[in-house]
Amino acid sequence: MKSERTILYLFAATQFTHVMDFMIIMPLGEMLMKELSIGSEKFALLVASYTLTAGFSGLISAFFIDNFDRKKYFQFAYLGFAIGTLMCGLAYDYNTLIAARILTGVFGGVLSSTVLTIVSDVISPQKRAWGIGIVMTAFSLASAIGLPIGLTAAFTFGWQWPFKVLAIISFLLLIAVQFVLPPVREHLEKGVNNSKKTLEFIKNIPNNQNQWQALTFTMLLIFGQFTVIPFITPYLVENVGFERQEITLVYLVGGLVTIFSNPRIGKWADRSDRYRVFTIMAFFSIIPLVVLTNLPPVPVWAALIVSGALFFGIGGRMVPSTTIVTTVIRPENRGSFMSLNTSVQNLTAGVSSLIAGYLVTIPEGTHHVEGFWRVGALAAVFTLIAIWMMKSVKKHTIVMQDSIVINDEPDGKSTVEKA
Repeated sequence: MKSERTILYLFAATQFTHVMDFMIIMPLGEMLMKELSIGSEKFALLVASYTLTAGFSGLISAFFIDNFDRKKYFQFAYLGFAIGTLMCGLAYDYNTLIAARILTGVFGGVLSSTVLTIVSDVISPQKRAWGIGIVMTAFSLASAIGLPIGLTAAFTFGWQWPFKVLAIISFLLLIAVQFVLPPVREHLEKGVNNSKKTLEFIKNIPNNQNQWQALTFTMLLIFGQFTVIPFITPYLVENVGFERQEITLVYLVGGLVTIFSNPRIGKWADRSDRYRVFTIMAFFSIIPLVVLTNLPPVPVWAALIVSGALFFGIGGRMVPSTTIVTTVIRPENRGSFMSLNTSVQNLTAGVSSLIAGYLVTIPEGTHHVEGFWRVGALAAVFTLIAIWMMKSVKKHTIVMQDSIVINDEPDGKSTVEKA
């Protein structure tokens, strides 16, 4: 087998293209609203079209993902994603773009869950937060390198260009996956997976307190950030005083911060207590969430400090929280559960975007975003609820490792038994 680092870096690269495709829409919001002649509600629908479709495709995928070699499943989904991204680059108006976003969402909806599942399968639990931290540097690289370059290309040559370039890179990475990633079939070789058992597993999730609480925890956490993210760019341009080109600095600074912080937070979570690390980072993230959504006109450097702190907080809370969620399920059911988890993330992000589209308004004839403070307050409340819910997940966490059951007790002690 190839080295763990090689596989993790390859997946970080594929996640880079996936994250870039998903994220580039949001900083292009101010440009797209003007060039496509759409308002805040239609823009919110454009963002949500991807996430809602991705959510439903992830939900459907959960019923059969564990019945396939994970490598082949990933290749199929990534090919569809690359084709959808290319179609985004060929779109010429609002209708063709939203249709392309829907197609991309169908395949993109299962990529993250498949990657996290493979990482959880091939990386030992003791190093899993480290592995997930490396893969999640894709978000940082997309912000620090990808978005500034992509936005510069969009502002210079047209908004379609970033998608065309991403499609080419995705096709090249698809070839690399074929040669680098070995088959991932251990869950199949145990002979326990079939569609009937997968269906039974999914049907029993509502009866498993720990599992449905983990999904609810994910939903709350995503709600606590995605009501804010889609309208950061319009707010900074229209209310704070950024020039359109200066938006690239927001993602450059945020990306550089998280490139440094995410892997270290992952190691911190592995060496310390993941729940405590999450709690610290989640509480911290509330501060820049509230400050940014109420930010008056300030110098660019001051706004960058706030936005950089937001990237640090959101990225920092996602590393331990994602690791926590991967530990609540048996390895043979991990693909189905992580697909469900990603589906919950995407559906929540889609609903959050739509809600933000109604709470945030840009009155006709003006260049001023109104109501952004409302989504900031809403995000803070949901983050606090997520922190409270995480404590409930901790009390009931059961980590299944082959025939060993590790029960995390409420007092923080662990007991180990044979399954």
